[in-house]
Amino acid sequence: MSAAPKTRMRGVGFALSAALLWGLIPLYIDVVDAYDPMEIVAHRALWSGVLLLIFMALSGSLRIVPMILADSQMRRGLIISASMLTFNWVVFVYSVRTGQLVEAALGYFIYPLAAVVLGFVVLREKLDRMGWIAVGFVLAGVLVKTSLVQGVPWIGLGLAASLGVYGVVRKQIGLDPFIGMFVETLLVMPLAIGYLVWMAVEGQPLFYGGGTVNVMLALLAGVITVVPLLLYHAGNRDLPMAMASLLFYVNPSTQLLLGLFYFGGAFTIIDGMTFGLIWIGITIYFATRRRAPAATITGGA
Repeated sequence: MSAAPKTRMRGVGFALSAALLWGLIPLYIDVVDAYDPMEIVAHRALWSGVLLLIFMALSGSLRIVPMILADSQMRRGLIISASMLTFNWVVFVYSVRTGQLVEAALGYFIYPLAAVVLGFVVLREKLDRMGWIAVGFVLAGVLVKTSLVQGVPWIGLGLAASLGVYGVVRKQIGLDPFIGMFVETLLVMPLAIGYLVWMAVEGQPLFYGGGTVNVMLALLAGVITVVPLLLYHAGNRDLPMAMASLLFYVNPSTQLLLGLFYFGGAFTIIDGMTFGLIWIGITIYFATRRRAPAATITGGA
């Protein structure tokens, strides 16, 4: 087998693994018994940073970090990407804890085509007529949800927008995915530590209430954050954007199934109409990619 097919197969493995792991994260959020759901986000940031610090030290890459932080343009970009990633995690944890995983899945179904539009607006990437038709179907699905339930699906839109902006910013920065992830977590770690200190001062139980099992679950928050993101960036590196975006749908598909069959979420006629329009848009977009250049943004360089 030549190098190109091997690279493509490796990329498919990375992308599928990332999407599946992301899709299963609601099970982790459901298992932990956090007194404050925001504690999950704090542990995610703190232990992700610790884990990445170990990897950076072993690879001898720490010397690059001061140079990155000294570059004002790169520093601003990483602050934005770190903020978007943290916001995405907060909204996602909230959606799981409040039984709104179906709407979270809606956001991740929207995300790749939302990223197409961001790529068109921000990066001046081309979007052909069929691409706009696909985006139109997605927009129609969102409008159906908004008009028939008399409210904007903020969870879904917030997840789609934050991850889309994250991908565009990381693409603009052009930084090595591993190093970029470390700097992002480095920027968020002080806030995470501050939040955990505040919890301790307020007398709230830390490490999900304490005990060996809960401490291990808290440490696992770093693993379930770092590993999928590394696989996500590695898959984007080895695959065309359109293919990476298509494989990403394993994530919201898994979340949707969990939301319906594990968490017992409702799937109404309105949800069926909304998802149906979005799926039509997705089908149109990917079915026409052989005849048109891919324009999807799915993450960092």
